[in-house]
Amino acid sequence: MTYERQPKNNTVLYAYSTDIDYDTYDDGAYHMFEFGYLFTSFANVRFDTKEEEEIEYHTDKQSLSDSLSSHKPDLSLGYGNWTTGSNLYTVLKKFLNNKKASICGALVFIAVKRYPNETDVSDIISQLRANHVMVNIAVDSVPSGGSNSATLYEMSYETNGYCAFATGRELDNVFLWMTGILRQPYQFIAQNFVVSGSGRIEIPAFKTPIPMGINDVVQFAITVQNHTLDNSFVSMNYTIASTDGSFVFQFPGGYSSSLFGTAQSNWFSVSGSLSFKWTIDYHYNTDAPQIIECRIYSEYYHDFLPLPDFK
Repeated sequence: MTYERQPKNNTVLYAYSTDIDYDTYDDGAYHMFEFGYLFTSFANVRFDTKEEEEIEYHTDKQSLSDSLSSHKPDLSLGYGNWTTGSNLYTVLKKFLNNKKASICGALVFIAVKRYPNETDVSDIISQLRANHVMVNIAVDSVPSGGSNSATLYEMSYETNGYCAFATGRELDNVFLWMTGILRQPYQFIAQNFVVSGSGRIEIPAFKTPIPMGINDVVQFAITVQNHTLDNSFVSMNYTIASTDGSFVFQFPGGYSSSLFGTAQSNWFSVSGSLSFKWTIDYHYNTDAPQIIECRIYSEYYHDFLPLPDFK
């Protein structure tokens, strides 16, 4: 018996600060080019420029490639000060109200160097949620300006995306894994845990959307703080294991990638017939609340997951 994977009738938006480091941009662009064509339409935009640039929309790889090549990060086009906030939310409003591409179920990937100044973006979040738009954001923990990164985390959290804080090579690695979601874009686990001190999280047994009898890859991500990593974080380790004991994946160790800034991501090949449990041990040296996000993705279609409560 053969299984036909459902077409990816989504739009993908790639947005990035003009002053983001080139390696972070380039790794994101690589995944956009390699996998963006698998989706119905694709959009890209460079923001935080003195002369605001328009979102460009594409339906073929060559058009996308040409646009990415001609809109690389360029610090000389930026605001050139520390006080001006990012115009990211203006860009997102335009995307949400565009007439060229469907926004229902869209996947948004953002690389941010300059922080917004806005403190309330509930109107944008409400529109994103109403259209099942999932926002994933890599935030440079050394900003080029602006004052408020909290709304970035809030926007990703409330749309079942995830937000990671890192800088330098770690930011590059974060965004490489994050944009790798394009290979397995259907989310089937999205859970958030408010924790403090030390303890354990146990995600109950679950199955992947992979059909019975087929081995395939899933990708997952976990974040450990809702702001730039600080010394209140001590450690996090986890085990993902099949309930029959035939498969075990552990972090740290083995083939697992490192924790880059506030996020860690990996993939593994599994059988669609197996059930799994995810067990996470955490240690913070304060009783202040921390947020741990857990996400898992597959190439096989899955309905939209419930969103966090939002007021």
